[in-house]
Amino acid sequence: MRLPGWQRTLVIAALIGVAGALSTLAFRELILYTERVVYGTGGINGSLVHIAQTLSWWQRMLAPAVGGVLAGLALAWARRQPEREQGGDYMEAVVLGKGDLPARASLLRALSATATVVSGGAIGREGPMVQLAALCGALAGRWQQVPVPRRRLYVACGAAAGITTAYNAPIAGAMFVAEIVLHSLAIESLGPLIVAAVAANLVLASWAGYAPVYHMPTIVLARGAPTLLLALLGLAAGVLAPGYLALIDGSRKLFGRWHGPLWQKLGVGGLLAGAISVLHPGVWGNGYSVVNAMLQGNWLWQALLVILVLKVLAVAATVGSGAVGGIFTPTLFTGAAVGALFGVLLNAWLPGLVPVPAAVAVGMGAFLAASTHAPLMSILMLFEMTESYSLMVPLMAACVLAHTVSRLLRERSIYAVGNAATPPARAVTMAADLLRTDPPVVRPGQSMLELEQAFARWRWQHLYVTDAGGTFLGAVSRHDFAPALGAASDPAQPWPATLLRADYPSVRDSAPFWQVVETFATHPGERLPVLGEGRVLAGYVTKTDVVLMLRQITGE
Repeated sequence: MRLPGWQRTLVIAALIGVAGALSTLAFRELILYTERVVYGTGGINGSLVHIAQTLSWWQRMLAPAVGGVLAGLALAWARRQPEREQGGDYMEAVVLGKGDLPARASLLRALSATATVVSGGAIGREGPMVQLAALCGALAGRWQQVPVPRRRLYVACGAAAGITTAYNAPIAGAMFVAEIVLHSLAIESLGPLIVAAVAANLVLASWAGYAPVYHMPTIVLARGAPTLLLALLGLAAGVLAPGYLALIDGSRKLFGRWHGPLWQKLGVGGLLAGAISVLHPGVWGNGYSVVNAMLQGNWLWQALLVILVLKVLAVAATVGSGAVGGIFTPTLFTGAAVGALFGVLLNAWLPGLVPVPAAVAVGMGAFLAASTHAPLMSILMLFEMTESYSLMVPLMAACVLAHTVSRLLRERSIYAVGNAATPPARAVTMAADLLRTDPPVVRPGQSMLELEQAFARWRWQHLYVTDAGGTFLGAVSRHDFAPALGAASDPAQPWPATLLRADYPSVRDSAPFWQVVETFATHPGERLPVLGEGRVLAGYVTKTDVVLMLRQITGE
């Protein structure tokens, strides 16, 4: 059975989801194994904070510095690769590039991230996890030799699988890529993303079981006043998030003025984060264990304020120095601390009205929405990570308010660096970039029976006709062929030349993208033949790929 293009894309998306999940889980195991080798223990549930608590002050300070140096050397090695092997991150590959990620550079970036994460750098693990999963999508596009829009979609499917596996959140994984990377909820892109996320989640469930990322205590939250008060938390997150992003940007600019070797820059960033950890070991790592402790309550506001300030400074030092890793989880940490502070102070004023764990969870979602400018993804992410349905209404209100206020104060989101404003159309300008090869071809003189078999095999409405040299002559329509076959006295006789549509529309391989769109505007079919020099049939373009490209260009 020959699958049509759309169904084939869904099958490839499922395979990418499986491969992406396996690569993400393999990287997680590499991190845990390296922690056991370096420290002799992986901490409690892999908690770097627990490891930091067992170290002396000077070990706690120097470990991130040493890790930064090693990370810088690995990253410099990646940048010394030939230009075609360097590449960027998965967002650039989807938005600006041609949907390709070099394998060698991606693996070296993952090695650099391993050094930063294991040594206690204040950065998330999800960045390299998603990059490796996206690499699986890029390799699938390279293997299938699909057009650029489909390659971009495959990379996006890999990213969705990586986020799903990292956070055990399949819905939010698909929405993250759709809302932040692709800026589109069209079914042409959202459908494969969902399939990839579901496949990744099935792999995760069979490998490690299922459990929410954060351990949320059971909460019964009343409607009315608690919802309105938690909505105020959304306003607070909307005001504070632009300052958090500005601090990270300022750190990047400050380190950007340093023209020394990369290993020195990352080493100093690690040393600063290590010095901060001397004051509080809770700034080590991505902060999962600390957030889970906040969700259980019993924190004083003074302790929350200290860990919030120190963690933000450590994140700015680590990210600003150029370390490879994720900023998503540290942003959740910051939102959790803001929410916990809000909850503790509110309970001092109105005891028992809003449980502190509820404020922590809503603070995470609101701060995430304010930082990413993706409120829908943030709502779904917190719902999946906490499995607390009673928080949905205040979470929705807080996320929308946080996003609205944040956009008023700052237009750029936390992912604005990777998602630059360069129009994607600049990377794909010709029909050749949308080209699919191996079209269904018949030749004059073939029998009616051979044409019937070709129509049955391809299930297309038109077959392309070429001469012995591959020159495009036109097309034969299934609609015209059916009555001719019924009227034929001998199916073995050649098909009549009157069936040939010599005026069948086509485009040259050098035709600009806008010309392809114009041709499709007057052509009801799903595909257009693409011709090279001398009108030789090079392949075809599909309307689905054109729609995908338009979605990526317009962001609608």
